[in-house]
Amino acid sequence: MGSSDTQTTRTAAEAGWHVSRYNLTAQIPDSKMVAIFNTLKRTCAEYSPIELYIMSVLDETPEDHPLINRLARRGVIANYDEREAFELQQRLACASAPDGNVSITICPTLACNFECPYCFATRGRGKMAPEVQDDVVALAERMIDAAHAKMLTITWFGGEPLMATDVIESLSPRLISLAEERGCEYKAWIFTNGYLLSEDVIDLLLRCRVTNVHIPLDGVGATNDATRRLVGGGPTYQKIIENLGMIKPPMKTLIRANTHEGNVGEIDELKQAVLARAEEAGTNLQFYAASLVDVSPADETDSPMADYAFHGIEVAIRPESRHVLVGKDHSCVGQNLWMVAIDDEGLLYKCGGKLCGQLEFAYGTAHDWDPANPLATASNPDMLSKFLNTAAPPPGDKCYECEFLPLCGGGCPQLRLFGKPECPAYRYDPETFVLAMHDRLSHSKS
Repeated sequence: MGSSDTQTTRTAAEAGWHVSRYNLTAQIPDSKMVAIFNTLKRTCAEYSPIELYIMSVLDETPEDHPLINRLARRGVIANYDEREAFELQQRLACASAPDGNVSITICPTLACNFECPYCFATRGRGKMAPEVQDDVVALAERMIDAAHAKMLTITWFGGEPLMATDVIESLSPRLISLAEERGCEYKAWIFTNGYLLSEDVIDLLLRCRVTNVHIPLDGVGATNDATRRLVGGGPTYQKIIENLGMIKPPMKTLIRANTHEGNVGEIDELKQAVLARAEEAGTNLQFYAASLVDVSPADETDSPMADYAFHGIEVAIRPESRHVLVGKDHSCVGQNLWMVAIDDEGLLYKCGGKLCGQLEFAYGTAHDWDPANPLATASNPDMLSKFLNTAAPPPGDKCYECEFLPLCGGGCPQLRLFGKPECPAYRYDPETFVLAMHDRLSHSKS
């Protein structure tokens, strides 16, 4: 009766295919095409009306339709539970050294010559003692061996690390030798306020294989000096700008503009000032702006910061789009076992930027902690567990259902645990973000 000649074909939906929960879309101006950025797969491509139609009728489209494979390859449709996969991916990342990299942030001192009102740094503390330096080297050795690391990355932090250049000069050769003995690549950064830079200091940093110098500024002239001021008062802006000219290739300089309502109108002027200084001096310099405070335009639409940061793409969304690692995941110190921050007394923290020196947040010591047995050797194992567990927000958490979760990971772990999490600018203007990613990736392969 001809029934033997018919063949039943499942629909794509019956085969388990569904539209990804992590798609962000934007209409491409002056075009019928729509850009879709998938936050889980980190793909961005243009889609035609017929492709969008197929995505809307997966319950009617045969599973072997030729467009199904293309849509699946880019992640805009999926046949698995993406949220469960993301949680697994995050938990596995906690235990893996990213790209074989062991990363140690070292505060040779927590003392500082500035008194910025928003900073955690303390004044009057000393420098890292020789016996603590021995512990740091021993910890680096344990971490490299346990991780089978291919790279050792050192970040000099503080306080103001240039107030303890003797510690940097003492520790660096030992850490470099350790990396070479273990067959590891060695990289080093320094976060500094820039005030104490000199030709002698630059020469020391070059000997210590420091290749990147990160300097924050809070605005132009008096605006910067109002917050990034010397202890006891005194301007800093002009000297920092002058010092930028000393940082020559192969060293790279990264200038962060700490953006807030009081300086938002000066950010373009600041950018032009530092870029002009860089061009004049031949400095290899990059500039980016980042919010110093939590500003949500949904709640503060009358704020000048909201207007500038979220409608002025140059300050927020476009820089954020450039920082998205396409096809790769990233971790912060707080969510990875193989990233640690060490204060001047040898205490370990899961947040180098805000918690160092606050004893209640320490989870171990450089003398005792062993990543091969991380909880048993921690003096405060609960603190370590809490930070690592922020990698996957639980059901009921406000981030759990968010389509941006694979990009931000739920935000800063320290703020999730002890403060107010900050959402990235692109959450409030996803279409602008998608178009920025489309501009960046329009010629990339799927």
